[in-house]
Amino acid sequence: MAKKAATKKSIQKSYQDYLLTEGKGPETVRIFTNYAKISDDEFYQVFGNLDTIESSIWKDYYSKTFDILKKDSDFDSMNGREKHLSFLFTLLELIKGDRSYILFRMKPDLNDIQHAGPKYLLETRRIVMDNEIEWVEPPSFVPEKGHKFAKMSYKNILWQHSLAMIHFWTRDNSSAAVDTDAFIEKSTRTLFDVGELPALDSIIDLGKFFLQKMGFSKATA
Repeated sequence: MAKKAATKKSIQKSYQDYLLTEGKGPETVRIFTNYAKISDDEFYQVFGNLDTIESSIWKDYYSKTFDILKKDSDFDSMNGREKHLSFLFTLLELIKGDRSYILFRMKPDLNDIQHAGPKYLLETRRIVMDNEIEWVEPPSFVPEKGHKFAKMSYKNILWQHSLAMIHFWTRDNSSAAVDTDAFIEKSTRTLFDVGELPALDSIIDLGKFFLQKMGFSKATA
């Protein structure tokens, strides 16, 4: 039987397996290709170097999420909050199968990830910022000249919120990740309530939820 050609997906999977087995990344392409049982030439047909593998893994999570949403016939008719929720829940479903890998990679502090984090995470920001999906229209008080900036700001918030969701999920030990589902619902409600009357209640509710899940309070979420 002829040997199957190496693909982006198969190389990504082998790289994830290597990280989880060895506890660190391979030092050279040759070390990795020997592990993956492929030739160096097969590797370079798909990737330029080792660093680009993880960038491609994370970019695929986000790109595939957008692809799924665009194929949903109901997506365009959703309001901003519903689109935001759909994005986060779809992304969560896509990463669930790679939980061990993501647990390994999300060890750094979330603050470091958001501001000076690994390139493979920062690359996901470009996917969100360049996407054509519009989540919300700027408030009426924002002048037309500021609409483009406002929309980019919303997308940046969406990206940071998605990282917060992934970070929360890596610490979630609840059955079927029900706490992560609750985090998504509560934090999204808070984001969209800011500037509106229900904002205070939403912020208090989210704060109680965080305190309870982090073990600092017995408050009911």
